[in-house]
Amino acid sequence: MKTKILYIAFVSIFFFQMGCTEPYEIETVDYENVLVVESTITDEVKPQIVKLSRTSSLENTDVLTENNATVTVVGDNGDNYSFSQDSETGFYVSDQSFRAVPNTSYTLNIITQDGKHYNSSEVTLPPTVEMDEVYTERIVDPTKDKDGVQVLVNTEDPTGNAKYFRYEYEETYKITAPYPSPYTAEIINFNGEFYTFDVILTPREPEIICYTTEYSTGIDQTSTTELNENRVVRFPVKYLSKLDAKMQTRYSILVKQYVQSVEAYTFYKIVNELGSVGSLLSQGQPGYVAGNMVSEANPGEKVLGFFEASSMTSKRIYFNYEDFGLEKPPYFVDCDVLVLDYRDNTVLDNDPNDRESIYTYLKYFGYQVVQHGPWFQYTIAKQECAVCTSFSSNIRPDFWED
Repeated sequence: MKTKILYIAFVSIFFFQMGCTEPYEIETVDYENVLVVESTITDEVKPQIVKLSRTSSLENTDVLTENNATVTVVGDNGDNYSFSQDSETGFYVSDQSFRAVPNTSYTLNIITQDGKHYNSSEVTLPPTVEMDEVYTERIVDPTKDKDGVQVLVNTEDPTGNAKYFRYEYEETYKITAPYPSPYTAEIINFNGEFYTFDVILTPREPEIICYTTEYSTGIDQTSTTELNENRVVRFPVKYLSKLDAKMQTRYSILVKQYVQSVEAYTFYKIVNELGSVGSLLSQGQPGYVAGNMVSEANPGEKVLGFFEASSMTSKRIYFNYEDFGLEKPPYFVDCDVLVLDYRDNTVLDNDPNDRESIYTYLKYFGYQVVQHGPWFQYTIAKQECAVCTSFSSNIRPDFWED
């Protein structure tokens, strides 16, 4: 039972790091504090990352970052790369940008703050395989309750050297605020006895257009080992419902393809298959998924996770909802506007007290003034509908194309 609970704790924390865990209430019967390692170095010249944490009990959903470790990646060609812990993310980031190169073996070495040494087995860079195509199709499948857009990938390796693939994506979408606010509003001189106040409106540049980038979560893999040809055909990377607000203005997706070793593919495949609550609690599951990290002093010590080298290629595409004959999706939130009159401070006319509503919506609910009409009339809307920077960024990405 100890091993089983340990594994459940590991998967919970491992997937929490990847952003795809949902809490599940269960009491820990036994618990071991085990080092968790997650790192993929690629053939991109960039700061490489190593994530270190500790398993936690099931009652604790926090990621327990392993702090103050000494982390290095060493190549058998003499290259030696040191990593330093980032104060914001807790990840260990290489002090210099580098890339994994072919025909070189790499080892991850870790010394924890309590002086324990851990090493990975040697890993080498798989061959690079360019993606043939990233494309989209309109999908209508009533049996699966689907009506929207599917992003698909085609890839082929005629050499047959690459058979294991993992996919990630970065999606960026443009946001246009439906009711941009040209003011910042401040309530002053509030008199609770007579319920009077002044609304000070300061002109500002309306924040109309924003951009949000989100990253894929979870593990998305495929293999060509059971196919007649070494081709990945119509692999589904991302599905967007026709009602998804991300497509409301313009949408872009950057798909990343990683070629994996059979060892890395197998490790993540097992973790992915056991990632649901049902499978984690099944009686037939293995208690421990062995990675490629070991303790130098105690080879029998459990160390969770995997260090891999992977070749990466990427492609970016853009599309709009009109490209598929779809109607414009609804906005992220309901954006009904309210027209309120400061002079209406009674409910005797069978109408809400507008003055009280103005105060409540502006003071406590973050509503924004969209228009200020004559005779103390205010048109207001939710913050998300009026100021897109309340949940996004108005900085246009360098890669963006309209």
